[in-house]
Amino acid sequence: MDRKKISLIAAFVLLLSLLPVAIPSAHAAQQQVEIAVNKANVRSEPNMSASLVGQANRGKRYIVLKERYDWYQIQLDNGVKGWVAGYIVNKTDASSERSRAGNEEQAQSAGTGKSATILADGLNVRNEPSLSAGVIGKLHIGDQVPVKKIRNDWVNIRYKGQNAWVSRQFVRLSSESEQSTSHSETAADGFAVILYNGTNLRSSASTSASVAARGSQGERYPIQARVGDWYKIGLASGQQAFVASWVVSVNGESPSENSSSEPAADRTPGLQGKTIILDPGHGGMDAGTTGMNGTFEKFITLKTADRLYNKLRQAGANVILTRSGDQYISLPSRVATAKYHHADAFISLHYDSTYHSGANGFTTYYYHSRHKQLAKDVNRNLEQNLPIKNRGVRRGDYYVLRENSRPSILLELGYLSNPKEASAVVTSPYQELITNGVYNGLSSYFNN
Repeated sequence: MDRKKISLIAAFVLLLSLLPVAIPSAHAAQQQVEIAVNKANVRSEPNMSASLVGQANRGKRYIVLKERYDWYQIQLDNGVKGWVAGYIVNKTDASSERSRAGNEEQAQSAGTGKSATILADGLNVRNEPSLSAGVIGKLHIGDQVPVKKIRNDWVNIRYKGQNAWVSRQFVRLSSESEQSTSHSETAADGFAVILYNGTNLRSSASTSASVAARGSQGERYPIQARVGDWYKIGLASGQQAFVASWVVSVNGESPSENSSSEPAADRTPGLQGKTIILDPGHGGMDAGTTGMNGTFEKFITLKTADRLYNKLRQAGANVILTRSGDQYISLPSRVATAKYHHADAFISLHYDSTYHSGANGFTTYYYHSRHKQLAKDVNRNLEQNLPIKNRGVRRGDYYVLRENSRPSILLELGYLSNPKEASAVVTSPYQELITNGVYNGLSSYFNN
């Protein structure tokens, strides 16, 4: 090779070395998944029949290595790679997390001019932003207080002339400018059923509007229109008022009345003589998830099961509870109960939770395809009764479904991590709506 060619090659190499090199940014958006169920199965391949390589805990986040057919490949802490089904995870990415964090900082620095609506009953008001701080009073559902600032998970408010703090998870923040903005009305009908005693019925669609009247738990008011997050309702006096959507359920009839959604034994011959196993999730040392108000899932599932038990028994069904108190029952024992009694239906009752407080709704799970019809019938009737989002019928790889040869479904009946739903699910009206939906769903299934 002559000197001229060598010189040209050397110059070209030098030029390349001077060009900017594209280095992957450490902040590049990276897709992640967050496990949304307890002990999610991680499989060797992206299908339900593949062998298990491990399990992942609820709330744990993983970087997505590959995506295929609504399955995501992740790497566990022990280095093992495996696949999780898309329906048991929530997708996030690094850029959206940074955006959320930025919004959080902005909200904290812009606390002035906001007010807070209380979403929990008997909420402790403290003199410092700490659970160990002294309690100086209590607030109740629907109360409004001015907000001075926000610090992490605490809201600084004025309470009876004092500087005070309340937990942020139990309040709904809204700016005064948002409250003063007029919302256009959209047509709506049906009835708004009051979920809490002392609910404020206001003169306009704003938490700062004057209180026109107060509603009691179980009362129903005809809906005239939807105005943003509010319902325009008619009072018995002939006047109009507004009620916040997060303190009512909308099902067209009061839970206490004998409406078309209310179960009655003479309308449900299909339940007569059927053996139904009700499985209140968790119990004993297994508390399940914890609600925004500190309520353990294990107590709410038992409350739901007790109410449903009484309704089904009145219709002539043979109803068996896997647990009737706060005791731990193993998963194999729950399944064995269904097998031993040759159950016509096995219903496992649960309430959901995730780190995203905005997640909401109910979900109906099945595992074996021959049990899908039961899931569809119950889900359809729950949708007709519950005022929350229907997340649909999904295949769920849960032990009590997977190992169960009897017709079986698992219900997640609302998110305890969502302030609105956490406050609602413990109330009698909401429990009435849930149990009506399951009752009617079972009736539909057995009458098909």
